[in-house]
Amino acid sequence: MFFVFCLLFIIISKMPAKIKSFNRSYSHHHPYRPKGVSQRAFHKVYWPYLPLLLIIGLLLSLGGRNSALEQAISHPSSSVLSYADSMQTDELLNDTNDERSRTKLPNLALNTKLAAAAQAKAEDMVSRNYWSHDTPDGSPPWVFATNQLYSYDKLGENLAAGFRNESSILAGWMASSSHRQNILDLAYSEVGFGVAQSPNYSAAGSGPMTVVVAFYGDPSTSTAPTIGLVKGAQSPSKTTVANLALASLPFATIATNLAVLILLGAIAAWLWRHVRSFRRAVKKGENFVFSHPLFDIGLLIIATVGYLLTQTAGLIH
Repeated sequence: MFFVFCLLFIIISKMPAKIKSFNRSYSHHHPYRPKGVSQRAFHKVYWPYLPLLLIIGLLLSLGGRNSALEQAISHPSSSVLSYADSMQTDELLNDTNDERSRTKLPNLALNTKLAAAAQAKAEDMVSRNYWSHDTPDGSPPWVFATNQLYSYDKLGENLAAGFRNESSILAGWMASSSHRQNILDLAYSEVGFGVAQSPNYSAAGSGPMTVVVAFYGDPSTSTAPTIGLVKGAQSPSKTTVANLALASLPFATIATNLAVLILLGAIAAWLWRHVRSFRRAVKKGENFVFSHPLFDIGLLIIATVGYLLTQTAGLIH
């Protein structure tokens, strides 16, 4: 970022400026301001660069340590996601039951056999480096439950990788209709979570990631149950920051698409507004002043926030 500021300083210092002079004397004269030039006219030359400087400051403030912006700059061609140092199954359970309580559904109980099955599945995904409901040899996820002698009438599975914390995982699942259905299924009364860490989970991108497995179960009450198997989604998908922010809305997909359209509209409006002015400025070789700088700053901020919202926050399956 230091080089960006150096480049801006060089551009500003080298570009010629058209300054209107006034025949007025000043007692406190700036050493670099030409004589007879008002302070307002002298500073006016640099106004066009204020939105750019402000947008750089916004990027620096939002792009903190381990942020999506930092990851996008450091790894522009890879999907590096978050590594959660501490992922608590109790928090996953609380967040799950919070979502169910919002729709007047009974809470899920943590089952030790389901938890052991989910933990075995998460560790198997990390050790064999695969990102799928089925194992590399074609075995379905339900074998992990049967290996723990868990008898069920219906079983569901949600997968997540690369999320920063428990709440973002739940928000990502709730933003997907198939994963949301598993969480809010009235038939389920028990749940188990498994968490495993991978130093380089190349199956879902690259770099260190946290893999989370959730098994939702309807325990069997008969000797010959009718088994229903529900996977979270047949194909993996990315969850963006916008998905997490809008997951609680009734129409999350529509709201996300609307946010993207607003982003594209802001960029188009900014380009349409300034492309002619920029061309005239380059052609004449002199600076120009934006008519409404606050409007320009607003458009640039919308575009920047939109970029941050489109960054991948995690993966679900």
